[in-house]
Amino acid sequence: MFKKIRNRKNKSQDASQQQQHGIPYRSPSTPAPIPPSPYSRRSSDATTTVQPEDDIRNVERQITQVSEVSKFEIVPPGLSTGSSKQRQKSQDRRADPQGLTVLYSPVDSRSADIVFVHGLGGSSRQTWSKNRDLDLFWPQNWLPKEAEISSARIMTFGYNAHFSTSGPNSVYSLADFAKALLYDMRFGKDNDGRDLAMGDVPIVFVVHSLGGLVFKKAYIAGQSDTQYQNLVKEIRAVLFMSTPHRGSNLAIILNRILATSFMGHTSKQYIADLKKNSPVIEALNEDFRNLAPKLQIFCFYETLETTVAFKSFMVLEKDSSILGYPGEISRPLDADHHTVCKFASPEDPNYKSVRSALLTLIRNYNISGLQKSKSKLTVDLQNVKALLSVSGPPEDDLRESRNRWQPGTCDSILYAPTFVDWTQDSTSSSILWAYARPGSGKSVLSSYLIHHLKQSGCICAYYFFKYLDASKRSLSSMLRSIAFQVAEDLPEFYQALTNLLEDTTQFEKLDIRSIWQRLYRSTLFKLNYAQPMYWVIDALDESESVNTIVETLSGIQDSQSPIKILITSRELPTITAAFGRISSVPIVRMCLDDNTKDIRHYTASQVRYMHGTIDFKQEITAQIVDLAQGNFLWAELAIKQVLQRHNPEDIQAALSELPPGMDALYRRMEMNIKQLSRAADKETSRTILTWATFARRPLTKDDLLSVLKTENLVPLDLNHTISELCGHFVIADSNDRITLVHQTAREYLVKSQDMPFSLDLESSQESLFMTCLSPFLDHKLRSKLRQKAFPSFLEYAATSWSHHLESCSAASNEILDILVKFLNGSYILTWIQTLAMLGQLRDLVFASRSLATFAQKRRKVDAPTMPLLHRDSDLSLLELWAVDLLKIVGKFGDHLLQDPTVIYKYIPQFCPRDSMIRQTTSGSSQFSVVGLEATEWDDCLARLSVGSNQQAFTLTTHGRYLAVSTSGASIILWDSLTLETIHTFLHNEHIFKMCFSSGGRKLATYGLQTTRIWDVSTGRQTYIVNNPMDARPLALSFVENDTALLAATDTRDVSKLYINNNTESWKSLDDRIMQEDTSIPDTFLNSPTSLAFSPERTELAVAYRGYPLTIWSLEDAYLINRCKRRLGFQKVSTSSWTGVNRICWHPTSGDVLGIYTDGMVFRWHPIEENHQELQSTDINATPSEIECSPDGIVFATSDVNGAIKLYNFRHFTLVYQLSSEDIVTALCFAPDGKRFYDLRGSYCYVWEPNALIRLSGLEDTTTDNKSDYGSTVASVIASEVFAESPVLITAIAASSKTGLLFAGDEEGEVRILDMTCQPQQEIGKSATEMGVDHLVCTGDGRYLAYTDLGGRLVVRAVEKLSNSKYTWGSRLVMNVKLNLQIGGIRQLIFSPDGALILVASLDSAQLWSLKLKSVQAVFMSRKPGTSQRWILYPARPDQLAAISPTNITIYDWKDLACIDSYELDVLAHQQSTESALTRPDSRQPQSPQAEESSNISVIVSQTSDMILLSTSRSTPFSNQQTQYFLLETTQIMTPSSSPIVPIPLHPGVTAILAVPLAILGKDNLVFLDLSFWVCTWRLGATSGKAQRHFFLPRDWVNTEILGLCQVLDDGTLLCPRKGEIAVIKSTLGSGW
Repeated sequence: MFKKIRNRKNKSQDASQQQQHGIPYRSPSTPAPIPPSPYSRRSSDATTTVQPEDDIRNVERQITQVSEVSKFEIVPPGLSTGSSKQRQKSQDRRADPQGLTVLYSPVDSRSADIVFVHGLGGSSRQTWSKNRDLDLFWPQNWLPKEAEISSARIMTFGYNAHFSTSGPNSVYSLADFAKALLYDMRFGKDNDGRDLAMGDVPIVFVVHSLGGLVFKKAYIAGQSDTQYQNLVKEIRAVLFMSTPHRGSNLAIILNRILATSFMGHTSKQYIADLKKNSPVIEALNEDFRNLAPKLQIFCFYETLETTVAFKSFMVLEKDSSILGYPGEISRPLDADHHTVCKFASPEDPNYKSVRSALLTLIRNYNISGLQKSKSKLTVDLQNVKALLSVSGPPEDDLRESRNRWQPGTCDSILYAPTFVDWTQDSTSSSILWAYARPGSGKSVLSSYLIHHLKQSGCICAYYFFKYLDASKRSLSSMLRSIAFQVAEDLPEFYQALTNLLEDTTQFEKLDIRSIWQRLYRSTLFKLNYAQPMYWVIDALDESESVNTIVETLSGIQDSQSPIKILITSRELPTITAAFGRISSVPIVRMCLDDNTKDIRHYTASQVRYMHGTIDFKQEITAQIVDLAQGNFLWAELAIKQVLQRHNPEDIQAALSELPPGMDALYRRMEMNIKQLSRAADKETSRTILTWATFARRPLTKDDLLSVLKTENLVPLDLNHTISELCGHFVIADSNDRITLVHQTAREYLVKSQDMPFSLDLESSQESLFMTCLSPFLDHKLRSKLRQKAFPSFLEYAATSWSHHLESCSAASNEILDILVKFLNGSYILTWIQTLAMLGQLRDLVFASRSLATFAQKRRKVDAPTMPLLHRDSDLSLLELWAVDLLKIVGKFGDHLLQDPTVIYKYIPQFCPRDSMIRQTTSGSSQFSVVGLEATEWDDCLARLSVGSNQQAFTLTTHGRYLAVSTSGASIILWDSLTLETIHTFLHNEHIFKMCFSSGGRKLATYGLQTTRIWDVSTGRQTYIVNNPMDARPLALSFVENDTALLAATDTRDVSKLYINNNTESWKSLDDRIMQEDTSIPDTFLNSPTSLAFSPERTELAVAYRGYPLTIWSLEDAYLINRCKRRLGFQKVSTSSWTGVNRICWHPTSGDVLGIYTDGMVFRWHPIEENHQELQSTDINATPSEIECSPDGIVFATSDVNGAIKLYNFRHFTLVYQLSSEDIVTALCFAPDGKRFYDLRGSYCYVWEPNALIRLSGLEDTTTDNKSDYGSTVASVIASEVFAESPVLITAIAASSKTGLLFAGDEEGEVRILDMTCQPQQEIGKSATEMGVDHLVCTGDGRYLAYTDLGGRLVVRAVEKLSNSKYTWGSRLVMNVKLNLQIGGIRQLIFSPDGALILVASLDSAQLWSLKLKSVQAVFMSRKPGTSQRWILYPARPDQLAAISPTNITIYDWKDLACIDSYELDVLAHQQSTESALTRPDSRQPQSPQAEESSNISVIVSQTSDMILLSTSRSTPFSNQQTQYFLLETTQIMTPSSSPIVPIPLHPGVTAILAVPLAILGKDNLVFLDLSFWVCTWRLGATSGKAQRHFFLPRDWVNTEILGLCQVLDDGTLLCPRKGEIAVIKSTLGSGW
């Protein structure tokens, strides 16, 4: 082997040559800034000038020597891995331990097990020790000192490879060694005699030489052996170090290995069954190939010859050392067969390479000390990916550029002085801007550096901007993608993101500042990690907002750990100016135009396949390189032209015809298209070029074929068609996506006037729009979707037609005609179904905007024309559908995703009568909803009551929780999705302020005397502390990772409370805070009117009535600024100020929003001194409250007149106004920004207006959401609605026999209607107008009874009317005042004949005679406080039964005499759970109401055969999970001395059951599940799978409504809805 040796005297010459190529000369002792892979045979070549005449020969030699993975790893010149130590005298290796030996075990729980296995002829320690020096035994001495690897346990496995015999009769084989390894893993002990417990954590193997075959054999054997199956499942990765995997004659390789063992063994000793074509080795390799995809595989191979007995030879060639499997990572090491696993020091580059691989693996297993299985980790990462809305794998873009990389290129950047200096500065954050001309290979260079950084063990995230793909142009998508990649590599950041999973925030819809703040400044930048983090951002010039991106990325200065960002782009004036404005972070500039060497190498690698002599190939290479003028793209296109020619003359002619420069080459390519003569060819070319140029994202090949098929242009070979008809403008990338050859090609084509067809923007977009909409005008599409046959191109068409519509001409009648056709039929429903199947409902919001915008533009176009020519009805159709699409997303989105077909049958029936979706679809005989008079969409989602005698005071939200405090000193906690009451906390004193912790797990309530912390999941009070005297909090927040509370009070004090120690109390933060200057003229310093912490909790805004708004630093206790009010746009006066009533912070911009004492709304930036006031024309509406949405897109004000106004923050303009007659006392937004809540009297209203849905879905996150001070441009037209407060229904009853419905409301009125929804008639009203709380009727509908909250019982007879506009009426039978015991009225039951009525309370009951109008009998419970339910006794109509958790008692209807009693053992099934509220400590007096009680409810089947019991244990503060039991009525009717034990309901049903509704027939349970679907399940079925029938819209569902829903005998469902009753008829009652 020939080896170049440099002479000292040529040192200066070497330096000169290197610098000519942008490579800094480095002395042999200078290390690389990022340790590249050592590859000695290329290290010298990397430092010499490559002459053109050597290119072809060099390329051919390198291709046979270097793998694709390893070729781009360059070792710096002179980098040596040699050791100063000489080889020590040979020692006896047989003294090393055998079996599994623990070398190191972490103190805490381990994250993984690393097992080292030596080869045949090696030993458990000396194999891994250089020169057999145990001080260099790196698995034990170095790895435990590596920060993250130290979390793993490290072991070595030794086996007897050193027999005393040396003949061919050895009985040991690979199978024996493999069995020994498995046995020790399963049954081995550690140094203290304890089980090794392998299999509890991931296992990584590091194997040398033939030890790799031992590992393979063990891994394969363990798969089929039940003793070891679970163990080998945890083997996740293997590092092969010079392991022989294959070869033409493996026996020869093994002979060589054994010859180097120095053990005197003959070659026959270990290879009897491993010779050439041995079935043993063939089976081993084949079996391992099938199992390899389960593993992460690294292959390290030797590159130096091994010297044995005065001879040197390569023991293992590269081809034998790598497997060639997908996903395998291979890498060369600068070592021979012995030293490939032995290292001189921790600085040895070979060691660093192996360490980096282990570090990457262990980092994935070591997530904050939590042992996560591979499946769970994958699921969690997918959840994080969904949280960040990362659409596709970022590896696709990397792979696309990486596949274009040619070995031997790009490596010079590693030695460029600018790059070296930038990488060597590892202590500070900085940005390296690498710029070059178009087509110079910047993206390929980026992929090279990304791969290099990752292989070097660095944390590296990346993003490729692509102008031709709309989804890859925005800063938002870049930030979210990088965050996901960092989470994969950085456990601490991953854990922080998993904590956000409980939040309902969708990061895709947040503005840039919010994303940057929440993901980076508040999370990633607060972490400390050992090494710099690298981001590679490619093609900045193809992004949508260069200035915003550069400005945002300059914020890396705030990171506690260094972040190094490499950005590539063209050198454009806009980019130069953007970087020039940045001063906060170092900007390093680097020109990449010197790429001649890479173009030469690439060209040589391509023309080597061309026919001809080497000299001819070199001549062609030189010509192409010279003509390319540094343009890789030109060279690539030229090579394509050359390779199509077949003789030297044609090749030379092609080169002479190729013009230099891209524009000239594009013109030449254009000529090829102009020469097309056939009309079909021209049309095919036009279609492909149009889609490649204007598509929202690149089409796949299948997509394009579908498009061509619709135009009858289907080619036989698409690749050939593209090549022949598109002039090489269009290519198929590595992911089979059709795209232009370069972004500059698009710029050329759009401007070109010489094409044989037009590619102008407007007509092209119209063509694409028509093509996208056409699949949905096919009646057969719905049938295809039903069969799960998803046509090609349909995804693009469904998600992109609305985007293309925005670029179409509004004057086009053809566009309007096809839209009208699409919207008038069921076509639009098929499109909605398609989006739901794709999970892309957000495109409904985009389509809504596009339709509304098109209609608005068309009206402007039509304005100058004659009114008769206006298409007002068609435009109204577009506008009405624009509204419907928004409402469909907001109200039915979850159900569409669960079952996309509901758009046809169910959703239209739940929509208002005048909505387009309701009018477009015809009713179904199988499903209908009647009884509702609403004609338009309602913005009110729900009205939640805090109690009729209570007032709602304050409210706060977080994730899925909504908390409201009441005048009764309690806090009600609702589920914000289902609006179900979760807990009620009793604080026992007035509550001033509440806040949730950052994770939403804790709720803090600051009361008159105490502050309390509540666990929202269990309902427990976990902490209580006394408050400072006479201090009222105006701001309250969790800080320091939720371990402390921060409160700012009206006494001008900021205090902190640490909640981890019960002995702590509130302590003042710093007395200097809010110590205002009283010398300011015309000021009066009083108590603050409003206080607000900044989003980072580092600043405090303080508002006064008689003093300027002031901003204080909480960290350093100094005054930041005072607000001096602007007068118009004049300069700020030094004495100008105005008092402020209310303030809040914008979540990301740094602005303070507020209300001056004169009622003007303003925003002010304390640092930038920007100030703007809201121009309001309503002088009678003085705002009283102001709040900003969590995403910062809108803010809201409320006034004393009951109006709420929403404003676009960016433009400072009104977008929505809600008017009401009720005074609003509090206001806040939901975390996702799509709804808001307000408090009015005893109610919390939930609002979800179109404006919020539209803005949250469409806010331009690609631009800076920074305030546009002075802007008055409205982002959308403001809409105004009036909030009606309907009188709510509080009780309903129905008679299946007569078809009558009865409804009582909160004002004491009782109405009657029939199932055909005839006009309602009032048949009775409470004299005191107190709400009706119970209402029942007899089975035949003859009598109706109801009670009100005042305890009055009214019975009326229902009669048919003959001479009236109403069919039915009533007459009074009885009206009496009840006198019941504790508990109020709980039940009304008519006797079967209607002559008696039972009125039951908690502890007593009265039996009233309708004829005598008096009490006939009285019942008093023997166990006061015991919940019980009364039912008609199934066996005897003259008897009734009372069921409690402990008894079933039978009574006589005549006198309530006890007939029989049975013991019921329900509580035996009750799970032993802790009380919902912890017992208060000594400082909190215990409430006598806080006693637990058992509640029970009963549902009897239609045939009286089955009874469903539901029980729960509760306190006034919380309800525990309800349990359900089945009871057959025969168990009651059969006398027995043993307790009746009901059967628990199937756990599968219990898990999804939200509200049981009825039992139809004998045993068909009807219930509402957790997703609001009405389901049925046959009682007693072995399977817990229920059948879904239809759903209830989520804005219909709350606790009050669910308790009133009734299912009639025929399956009709009655559901109250805003003062009306919805009658829902379906197939629910059929088939029983």
